[in-house]
Amino acid sequence: MFCNGIVRLNQKGYVFLFLVFLIMVYYHFTNGFKRDDNSRINLSSLLQTAILAAEVGGQFVVQVRNNPEVHYKGKTKEGLDDSVTNADFLSHCAMVKILTGKFPTVKFISEEKNIPCDIKQKIPNHDIPINLSNKFANSNDVTIWIDPLDATHEYTEKLFKYVTTMVCIAVKGEPIIGIIHNPFENTTSWAMVGGGTSDDLKNPKPVMEDGKVKFIISRSHRGTVEQALEKNFKNYEVVIAAGAGYKVLKVAKGEVDAYIHITAIKKWDICAGNAILRALGGQMTTKDGQLLTYLDDTDVVNKDGLIATLKYHDFFTNKL
Repeated sequence: MFCNGIVRLNQKGYVFLFLVFLIMVYYHFTNGFKRDDNSRINLSSLLQTAILAAEVGGQFVVQVRNNPEVHYKGKTKEGLDDSVTNADFLSHCAMVKILTGKFPTVKFISEEKNIPCDIKQKIPNHDIPINLSNKFANSNDVTIWIDPLDATHEYTEKLFKYVTTMVCIAVKGEPIIGIIHNPFENTTSWAMVGGGTSDDLKNPKPVMEDGKVKFIISRSHRGTVEQALEKNFKNYEVVIAAGAGYKVLKVAKGEVDAYIHITAIKKWDICAGNAILRALGGQMTTKDGQLLTYLDDTDVVNKDGLIATLKYHDFFTNKL
């Protein structure tokens, strides 16, 4: 090998150097030496953290219920005050802190964006234990949608049964995980597509078992939905309620057959419910049957109506 100070390589030596060269090229172009440990997200772990976020956000909603500071963004198309409260802000800040603390690389979209957060209270950081098999997704494909207080208008009226906090995880725009927490009943419903569900969603009631169709519609954003139902259905019943999360859970549990919404609705209001229904084999679409996507904050409003069902979705889209 050595002769007069000159290094001579045999065939194996050349092969070894060539392999080293290939490895160096690979790492250079793939940034392999700076591999981000957060490039892959464990969705099962994210679900557990998201449940905690929804529940802690709900704790803040309950804490200030008797003395909410109400502000107004303007008027809705129906002429109602578009209100926001300190409960919205506190819940938002708590939820974001929990989620970004554990998953800093994931982008999130919240109804109360651009809010300066300075929560003095200690925020829990333990996960909610759930026995699920691990599922993974690329961090860049994951978007978290947050609604820190659904049914704010009813919250200011102390109609607390309609109030929820919600988290939705979308992968490549598809709603995969949904969490809906009712802070005043201290109940949390969740589901993961291809994963599992909370116990309260495992045995929904039979749909349309008595031949009468039962709809649930918005208390404050009805639009022309009642006229549409009267025109297209005969034997039916209407339940009027508030909060998209509350209404979707009624569908998911089989207590109503369909949630119908005609006017525009924000996607953070419906993403969690959409994921839950998908996990249960149900559907949520526009009134024309088009799937909803949840990619980024450039498209946060669904203006094409909403039909949410557990079964017989085509029956309702064809009727409406």
